[in-house]
Amino acid sequence: MSDDRLPHTIRPITLADLDMVNQIDRQAFETYRRQQHQLLQPMYPRTTENLRAAIERPYPGVVIEWRNRVVGYCFTHVWGALGWLGTLGIAPRSQGLGLGRAVIDGGLTMLRQAGCVTLALETMPESGKNLALYTRLGLDPRGMTLLCQGAPPPAAITTFTRWDNALEPEQSALREIASCLMPGLDPSPAARWLIAEEAGETLIWWERDRPVAFAVLRSGPRRMDTAQGYLTIEAAGCLPTAAARWPRYLSEIQAYGEDLHKAGLVLPVNARQIGLLRAALDAGLRIVHTRVRMVQGAPLGDHDALLLLTLAM
Repeated sequence: MSDDRLPHTIRPITLADLDMVNQIDRQAFETYRRQQHQLLQPMYPRTTENLRAAIERPYPGVVIEWRNRVVGYCFTHVWGALGWLGTLGIAPRSQGLGLGRAVIDGGLTMLRQAGCVTLALETMPESGKNLALYTRLGLDPRGMTLLCQGAPPPAAITTFTRWDNALEPEQSALREIASCLMPGLDPSPAARWLIAEEAGETLIWWERDRPVAFAVLRSGPRRMDTAQGYLTIEAAGCLPTAAARWPRYLSEIQAYGEDLHKAGLVLPVNARQIGLLRAALDAGLRIVHTRVRMVQGAPLGDHDALLLLTLAM
């Protein structure tokens, strides 16, 4: 792909790009956080396990080449019918040239080629420039994702099982639950990614031999020399028939986290899901960060759906 004003090439990301992507990622985010006065210490690079697991997935994302070198990247996540634009970055010396828009467009193109019918991403609410760019690329701002953090009371007894992609019926359990909340949604790639990275696992709850809830949990850090003090819920869902038991499941997740010596939980709640948000606040969590959710296509679950997800990797 090329542009008459600034020739460049967009291509799929490969393992050969791992070191360069890691370097760009660290430099780009360190520069941004320094500009926002948010950087208290140097930004550490991502772990090799994190990037390798990301790049070895189907449809992992794209890089952009300019002047015969990689100057930017964009990760993509394919969850069945849902395609999510993950972390992206442009080398600081190459910013301001329109390459960011090109690599984002390349990532969205990859998601469409993968058959995704709903495209989404999350971005910082304070960046009017980013919001305008994503809007021009065809995505609509559809509310806020609120990252909640805290330590709900732990359950004395746990009832979950640990997801195993090699076994039935666990193999299809995540897809069965998620597709009831959003048609075509399949979060099992996120669960497999954590296993490949050795950075977490997925829990499932069953009622009468049917899966009714799941939680994809990150316990390991993405960056070197950093601590993962909290257990992060990267995705979770609960069927309406089991919604009354969700507070108990949340307490079981807290008990699981305490076994791993985690201080508490971090979970994403869309601001439209007011019942879910109130339940989180009632459990003792507080809102610590916000993102704007940009979407093209069908809604990511209805207002009352117990569906938590964020892929701002």
